[in-house]
Amino acid sequence: MLAGTVAVKPVIGDLTVSASSTGMRLTGRVQTLLKLSCDRCLRPYFQAVAVDIDERFVIDELANYEKNLQKDRELARADDFVEALPPDNVLDVTDVVYQAVTLATPNSCSCGDQCPGPALPAKSAKKASLGKAKEGRRAEAPIDPRWKNLKSLFPNED
Repeated sequence: MLAGTVAVKPVIGDLTVSASSTGMRLTGRVQTLLKLSCDRCLRPYFQAVAVDIDERFVIDELANYEKNLQKDRELARADDFVEALPPDNVLDVTDVVYQAVTLATPNSCSCGDQCPGPALPAKSAKKASLGKAKEGRRAEAPIDPRWKNLKSLFPNED
């Protein structure tokens, strides 16, 4: 999972494995509760995640045959994505579940619409006077000649 992501509850769910002459199919739904950190305010929050799993595993010889037969073909259907079974034909679902939960974890984490955003630093009279002095120096400082042409693009901006 993403750095800073912790599963608060164990991953639980119902999975069904069906076998055929060409391999196995794993279907079902798993869910857990994740502890994430908000990207804006950096506070931890909890988010429930539920994932539908539908994976197909084929016997290793068939997987290699299909890959060699159709190297230049575009993958479009869900049946085009298959994994090879291990040589001992024992299917360990922990990695499949881990990958599914990791992919279902949001890329940008937000604790909600009421997120306060980043904490603002406490303003003191001393910091305010330093800020005004810096602004005065910034206005007096000459513009670097390499950047003068950019001034023509934004004539009203400082």
